[in-house]
Amino acid sequence: MTYRSKVLLIYTGGTIGMNRNPRTGALEPFDFEHLLYNVPELKQFDITIETYQFDPPIDSSDMSPAMWTDL
Repeated sequence: MTYRSKVLLIYTGGTIGMNRNPRTGALEPFDFEHLLYNVPELKQFDITIETYQFDPPIDSSDMSPAMWTDL
């Protein structure tokens, strides 16, 4: 039996997880449920990627050590 490595990607918020809306030009949170569609290069790795994203995203200036401990 072969086992695949697993990665859990937790998106709390911030610029790195934003996409520009081509219609409005505004930044919007990236939909990590479609990660492999939007970043097909990840398919070359034999891993299972699970994602969780906060809704609404948390601004990095609002993050605290207590929040990181809860994560």
